[in-house]
Amino acid sequence: MITRLAYKGEAFSIEFYVASDGTSLAQDWLESQPLKMQQKFAALFVRLGDVGRIFNEQKFKHLTGTDQLFEFKADQGRMLCFFCIGKRVILTHGFLKKGAKTPKKEIERTERVKADFLRRSE
Repeated sequence: MITRLAYKGEAFSIEFYVASDGTSLAQDWLESQPLKMQQKFAALFVRLGDVGRIFNEQKFKHLTGTDQLFEFKADQGRMLCFFCIGKRVILTHGFLKKGAKTPKKEIERTERVKADFLRRSE
């Protein structure tokens, strides 16, 4: 199993990436956050899953300078993701953002996960 379903909508299914050892950084991080933040992310998953788009860049945006990586945003929380064939959005991990820009190490982590996902999906 490479992913675990977070939400299935009309437009997209939102899925947690599952590493080869069975862990899911995105799911574990989200479940460790306060309930209010979990609810905000859940509402964003429903919006993207059902509507197919989140128009507010304060809630969801493309990470400039990346190979199609995106981030969901709720308060200081961020969950990075990418789209894949089959109308799927793969959540890689989450973190609390402290500065103005998304840290390079967080983007690099998502790039590694995406590469591993694509390799394991072949």
